[in-house]
Amino acid sequence: MPLSSYRMVNADEFGQLLEHLRINVPSSIRESERMLAERDKILSEARSEALRMVEDAQRHARELISDNALVEAAEQEARRIVETSRQLAYQRTQEADDYAMNVLKQLGQRLDVISQQVGNGIKMLEENSLTRAQRDEDDTARMGSRE
Repeated sequence: MPLSSYRMVNADEFGQLLEHLRINVPSSIRESERMLAERDKILSEARSEALRMVEDAQRHARELISDNALVEAAEQEARRIVETSRQLAYQRTQEADDYAMNVLKQLGQRLDVISQQVGNGIKMLEENSLTRAQRDEDDTARMGSRE
């Protein structure tokens, strides 16, 4: 078989590599899904908090309007609260995005390590296969010379 595209592979080693991949890759994927869900939750909470703050500001502003002397102060306070809410929502969104980016980078690094391990396993199996094939050819040649 030296000129064919088929290779001999140690079934036990190959099985161990497959089992390792079966166990580790799904857990990494589940971890990234969990982290993305957590990011979405943080974003949702930030938006809800911002909306609540805006509603509070509007309610507060309506209460202040009852007296003309306080109207200007109420409008300024409402604008300040709305701006603070927007800034807080933006900050929380940025923090959630940064967190998600870090998590995904870590997952990428883990997957790179797993990919490297798989590549090393494939290389090792190919080398073992070539070594066995060479030994088989040598054994066949020795047996042929004895006859």
